[in-house]
Amino acid sequence: MRAATLGLLACPTCRVPLAIEGSFQDPISTGKIRCSSCSQDYPVENGIPQFIQQPRLTGLNRRFSKTYDWFSWFYRAFSRIAFAYIGMDEGTARREITSRLEPGGGKVLEVSIGPGVNLPYLKEREDVGDIYGLDISPGQLLQCQGYSRKKGWEVELFLGNAEQLPFQDASFESVFHVGGINFFNDKKAAIIEMIRVSKAGARILICDETERGARAYERFLPSFKRAVGNRRETIQAPIAMVPAEMLEAHVDEVWKGWMYCLDFRKPQ
Repeated sequence: MRAATLGLLACPTCRVPLAIEGSFQDPISTGKIRCSSCSQDYPVENGIPQFIQQPRLTGLNRRFSKTYDWFSWFYRAFSRIAFAYIGMDEGTARREITSRLEPGGGKVLEVSIGPGVNLPYLKEREDVGDIYGLDISPGQLLQCQGYSRKKGWEVELFLGNAEQLPFQDASFESVFHVGGINFFNDKKAAIIEMIRVSKAGARILICDETERGARAYERFLPSFKRAVGNRRETIQAPIAMVPAEMLEAHVDEVWKGWMYCLDFRKPQ
């Protein structure tokens, strides 16, 4: 983590700006970040600030954090197989989503970045500035970190919960999420948080599996079905959870109906 990134961070509990405890070099690879208000310490491990502890997660968040740790070893291979199954080129499919972003040369936050499968399609764009990624799975973040280092890309990563983002208000020109929100503990809280950390006028994009896609996951990934349980709700895009003051809110299906995309704009 670069020391300059500290200016974007806020305590996920009380939203007070954070400070480094002690004296560290830039970039920061180990140490502590402290909240002056609640005195909570957040360790930095291998350059990744740790804003959650897995044992303290509850409900679906806890189950999927563990599931995605295991799945992180196979995610890329599974992604290639899945796109072949639905009859789409992966690059074409991911650009179908990322092309909707409007970063304007500014900072981009991907919530639930996983192993970084969308990074190539951000890096190829000239209008994308610094890239930041958050995930609830340590395993996914380690895969993403290794991948971005191999490519020589600077990507700031954070272990955290989408329902309590560790960033100050209005920090990012573009915020997006692909895959995961269907099974968050609190989908509305995550949407409100993505709005909070977006700058005025930003376009926010939220995508996940449709009911058709979720059923395919259950069929091919037993661990997915175990994490969800036997009484899950039918998948619906959470457009009703988007605050009424947001602009241009709409939902459509992508990836031949396997995913939905909900996008809207934060008012100026």
